[in-house]
Amino acid sequence: METGILLGLAHSLAALTYACGVLVQTLPLPHRAWRAYGPQMMRDSCLTEIAIGTISVIQMLVTVISETIGTSLIGGPLTSSASNKAFETIISQLVTIDTTIFGLIHAVSAVGSSDPATSILARILGSAVDSCTTAIILWYVIRAITQFLPTAWLTGYELGLCFYVLPLRIGRRLGSFLMATSLVLAIGMPLTPFLALQLQGPTDFETFLKEFENIAEQIIEEPSRIVELISSIPEATGRMMSAVFISLIFFPVIYLFLLSLIIRSVASLIGGSARGLTITRFILGPVT
Repeated sequence: METGILLGLAHSLAALTYACGVLVQTLPLPHRAWRAYGPQMMRDSCLTEIAIGTISVIQMLVTVISETIGTSLIGGPLTSSASNKAFETIISQLVTIDTTIFGLIHAVSAVGSSDPATSILARILGSAVDSCTTAIILWYVIRAITQFLPTAWLTGYELGLCFYVLPLRIGRRLGSFLMATSLVLAIGMPLTPFLALQLQGPTDFETFLKEFENIAEQIIEEPSRIVELISSIPEATGRMMSAVFISLIFFPVIYLFLLSLIIRSVASLIGGSARGLTITRFILGPVT
């Protein structure tokens, strides 16, 4: 939906809410508390008009904040080319890890040892493969969201304004949530791959993978040493976990959870304590 249409709709709803506020305030209502909805709707209408008039300021603030964080994080702006390069690095690492661990599982299975430790190890490595595959899918989803955010976040923000200004605050919670989600994701989501790579640090990625490849080759060449070779896998896995798994598999889940908490806080800040109209509140009067 075009930006102008949503802004026009938000402006029309603001005018409608203001008119409803004036009407409620002037009507000879039987309950005095009902009249309090009048000034409330008029205030909401005025706040929405201010928000509509400052759309350009909001866009500028989001851009400035993103550029400032990007400069401090990667030494330059968060351009689409830099973002694509970061995503490609992460996905290629995960695919390589997935392939290497799968090769190790194949080597262990090919030996066919009856040792219980072998079957336990195969299950653990199978879980690692599942985690890598899930992480690859998650990073592709994050990449897709990041690519359309530069144009979509403003649409979401303006749609939130339309719900925010509905009479009697019936859409205030949804509007606040849409506005908060748009702002937080527009700033926080493009940072995800860069933060993951920063957390990973200067990792000698190829060395870790070479360890797994060597173990798999030795298991195939010398099946009699499988128990001895298996005992060296936890140490190699631990080094890779600290360097790669935490930053590429666990980090995005934790980071998205933190963003959801920030969205909730910002939505509460935008929407205030009022939760819209209920039958009880209309009978007893609004709570401000």
